[in-house]
Amino acid sequence: MSPSAPTGSACARTSTPSAPGTSTQALANLLGRTRASVLTAIADGVSTTGSLARRLDISSAAARRHTTVLREAGLITTRRHHNNVPHNPTQTGLTLLDRHGT
Repeated sequence: MSPSAPTGSACARTSTPSAPGTSTQALANLLGRTRASVLTAIADGVSTTGSLARRLDISSAAARRHTTVLREAGLITTRRHHNNVPHNPTQTGLTLLDRHGT
């Protein structure tokens, strides 16, 4: 007698793409709501830590922590330009947001 996978097991499940509109919640579940909002705002063109803090109504320290984690994960890049330190999404960050190269 050969064993078979129980009906509810991970082996028996199939993966289906999420329906439109669910990717925002899935991203929040993966990254956390605020960090997902930070990544989304950066992809929308909000590029400095101060502007992220103001737009998302979080402290500058919190914005800095979130951008550090996103940068370490390879989802954003940060480059100093005179007195500004703009953040930009990487291709990986855009793919995660389902914005392939926009």
